[in-house]
Amino acid sequence: MPGTLIIGYGNPTRGDDAIGCHAARVLEQYFWNDPDVEVIAAQQLTPEMVDDILQRDFVLFLDASFGDQPGTILRTTVSPEPGPGGFDEPFTPSSLLTAAEQLYGDAPLAMSITMAGWSFDLGQKISQIANRRMPDFIRLAKEAVESHRHRPQARSSVGTK
Repeated sequence: MPGTLIIGYGNPTRGDDAIGCHAARVLEQYFWNDPDVEVIAAQQLTPEMVDDILQRDFVLFLDASFGDQPGTILRTTVSPEPGPGGFDEPFTPSSLLTAAEQLYGDAPLAMSITMAGWSFDLGQKISQIANRRMPDFIRLAKEAVESHRHRPQARSSVGTK
């Protein structure tokens, strides 16, 4: 089943930590009739997601981040971690790709889009800053999916050298 897997994750009861889940829900509605795109909203990354990842040729991770100016959106390429690993908690996009490589000798192309949050307090809603930046965050996710669709199909070559 080639195509794209979008995983938006974060704790929905901790304010801006829910940025990834919120975006995933919006994107799930947007791509609801697209057989090449699957969207998962989850509280955290889990080892069971390795199977979902392996079924796709592109994975897009959506999450909140800390440290930058609130509302800052960053896109980064995700690669497997060098050396042993992949099953260390907490799971990260890189550790899931590492697990895929270790178990099956291959990992899909992957990207992460993060938005710096403002408030991560228990019981809080997404901040006004995050709400204002959410359309840009979602637009970048849609652009990443479309960009991948128009790219020549290629998976990592781990295990095939």
